[in-house]
Amino acid sequence: MSSDERPTRPEPPDLAEEERRLAAFLAGQSALVLAVVPDEESLPEIGSLPFVQHDDAFWVLASELAAHTRPLLQRGVARVALMADQSATRNPFARERAHWAARVEVVDRKDERFAGITAALQKRHGNTVELLCGLGDFHLLGLRPGAGRYVNGFGSAFELDGLTVCQQRRR
Repeated sequence: MSSDERPTRPEPPDLAEEERRLAAFLAGQSALVLAVVPDEESLPEIGSLPFVQHDDAFWVLASELAAHTRPLLQRGVARVALMADQSATRNPFARERAHWAARVEVVDRKDERFAGITAALQKRHGNTVELLCGLGDFHLLGLRPGAGRYVNGFGSAFELDGLTVCQQRRR
């Protein structure tokens, strides 16, 4: 290398492009994984639920019979993760994924938003949604993402604020 040449740094990622990739990734997912801690003495509970993305939240129907639902209702916080289908992933170490801390919002059946959100769930997941809405132990919950991370390959990890890509993660 001559004294006039300087090493080049890689171009910083285009965050708008990464946000489009994140949006496309989310649109291709149908179920999320969530983790909750019932109390300080308990181990975390994990669940998987079909969802619809609406109004900057992930909306789910959760049964009180599931171990993860009561902590969602009582504590109002969870961790939410979405992961690319393993069969579509060439290298499991570089699996596309996103996760967030989430605040839980409960929407009562009498709330005017209930019908619209459950209609969106039904459009995406079929007539089982109508059946579940008729069962008294199911709750409509919005999981509003906060701080998180999006990974779409080796060396390609990004900090998230909700659904907004903020910056590339460095170490």
